[in-house]
Amino acid sequence: MDFRCAMGECPFKSSKSGKTAMTSDRSVEQDTPDNFQGLVSAGSDIAGAAVGSALGFFAAGPAGAAAGGAGGAAAAHTLRKIGQEASNRLLGPREKVRVGAAVAIAAEHIRGRTERGETPRQDDFFEEKRNHRSDAEEVAESVLLRCQREAEERKVRLMAFLIGNIAFNADINVGLAHQLVRTAEELTYRQLCILKIAAMMEDRRALHQGSYREQQSFDKPLYGVLYECYDLHVRGIINFGGAAVLGLTDVDPTSMRVQGMGADLFNEMGLSTIPQADLDPIIAQLSR
Repeated sequence: MDFRCAMGECPFKSSKSGKTAMTSDRSVEQDTPDNFQGLVSAGSDIAGAAVGSALGFFAAGPAGAAAGGAGGAAAAHTLRKIGQEASNRLLGPREKVRVGAAVAIAAEHIRGRTERGETPRQDDFFEEKRNHRSDAEEVAESVLLRCQREAEERKVRLMAFLIGNIAFNADINVGLAHQLVRTAEELTYRQLCILKIAAMMEDRRALHQGSYREQQSFDKPLYGVLYECYDLHVRGIINFGGAAVLGLTDVDPTSMRVQGMGADLFNEMGLSTIPQADLDPIIAQLSR
């Protein structure tokens, strides 16, 4: 299995006047570069140094993505367009931080990949189709809307990687892209950590050997981790070596492996970048 290293409906509609209007009775100001730059800058609390890199990338315009050719320019244009639309939405202070961070991280990732000589996908992903929107715009908007509402802010960076990585992978069509975004939203950050453990942990001797069928009771910390492992199995994202897993007690940490969409989530969300410090508490529970 290839584990590459990573990086609802929108309540806002475009009016004929060129402004972005909310479906409620409250309006927002006309789109300006200052709004967009302010949005990206607001993401520094999460995105850190990626904000400066992203602002430089956008300021350079199409030339800033020249290393990626027309595909690089298209990816940059898509992200800026959707980011500008987001900058005109009525966002709460923390929502602005999350959306700004997602734009900055996705832009920095695209910039890095193009500068390394990688070429964005060459299919029709960036071409305008229905309602003058491209598949790339739909996916980017879907990710930003979910980041706006994401309380687990450690997920924002990983969600943003979906924009940057899918822009380079023609094997991910728009249908699968939306499915990945939706599934990523539904999973907890701890489940994404478990997915990395299942994909990359080579030495499993420290983990609990066998299932928990003989265990009479569980404390809440272990129960919580086992439940999230079982939920990943029910979703078809991980397996346990082909063994029948009908409940929490059937979970066998040593046989946990990534399967199906789990591999795409691992790759496109850049789960290899999750810090080891975030994995250690989960490994400690699965070692009991």
